[in-house]
Amino acid sequence: MTSHLAVLKRFFGDREFSLPQIALLQPADPFLDTAGEDLRRRVFMTRDLDGASLCLRPEFTIPVCLSHLESGREQGRYAYLGNVFRQRRHGPAEFLQAGMEIIGGEQRAGSRESLVKDVACVVTALDALAHCGMKKTRVIFGDQAIFEALLLALELPDAWRARLGRAFGDSRKFESDLQLITSSGPALEGSDPELRNALNNMDLQAVTDWVAIKMANANMPFDTGRSAEDIAERMIAKAELAATQLSSEQRRILDAFLDIEVPLASAVEELHEFSRSMAIDIDDAIGTFGWRAEQLTKQEDKDVTFSWRASFGRPLDYYTGIVFEIFQSGSPEPVCGGGRYDHLMNMLGADSEIPAIGFSLWIDRLPGDTK
Repeated sequence: MTSHLAVLKRFFGDREFSLPQIALLQPADPFLDTAGEDLRRRVFMTRDLDGASLCLRPEFTIPVCLSHLESGREQGRYAYLGNVFRQRRHGPAEFLQAGMEIIGGEQRAGSRESLVKDVACVVTALDALAHCGMKKTRVIFGDQAIFEALLLALELPDAWRARLGRAFGDSRKFESDLQLITSSGPALEGSDPELRNALNNMDLQAVTDWVAIKMANANMPFDTGRSAEDIAERMIAKAELAATQLSSEQRRILDAFLDIEVPLASAVEELHEFSRSMAIDIDDAIGTFGWRAEQLTKQEDKDVTFSWRASFGRPLDYYTGIVFEIFQSGSPEPVCGGGRYDHLMNMLGADSEIPAIGFSLWIDRLPGDTK
């Protein structure tokens, strides 16, 4: 065990985080379903004797959440330390990771308790890094909720709001989607006049009936795979994408928002000025953001600086609010990343939304071993 891992194990133990046992070999589907098929190229896959897809543990958050669901507990405070396996642009494909997750409780999105936990998560991450010898840090914040409030204010269709929300944080995919919606949407699939008419009218029942007939004619079973209605809903969503084009004014507002990057202490004022100048209403989201920003700003000192970047997100579908990355001053690579992910537990099979927040530390990016 390296010195950093020993320090972090004591750190989390002193704060009464439990350390669940997370197997090295994991079912692959939860990772691919939540992080996207792009992950498949970066993880190490295999199959069991029954043909089920497995992978070497690519990260800890998803298996910790699955462990929480299996436990039946209403809430939990978890920490983890160990090796993970996934290919990165820089560095080895096997590396050490540590972190923590706070799951459950009355921390509903936007509630005061959730905001308190947001602040506590960042403070805990900074404290953990300080214990590992980091003295000068800078933190970049983003907020998925602010971005989604802007998309709602721009009156984009649900399908495009969902698509841009998923791409937020992945600069290449996001820019590609912006170009697509600015020029023209995806091509409307199908040349069958009946189908095209149903899709143009967004008639879910008519599309479902059309799909069901095609499935029956092809002798496709109805009791396995996606249902006719599931397929129809996907086709309707694609039709909605194809029917939408971002106006030049909507694109101007979106570009102006994405250009904002200011010290965290100035972010609320900057957002209010943006809202006024663009004549859009995102005041509720700004109010939630503002209380948290005020509390976080109190944590700044000569060794820690905070900034807010409107375009900053983390490229995973389940983040719902605050996101952040922490850097050692002068280094381009983050040593820590985290945020609020209230959607993840639903994606993993929970019957209702279970709030959660956490962070991960990349041990190989920390300064030399503590003594």
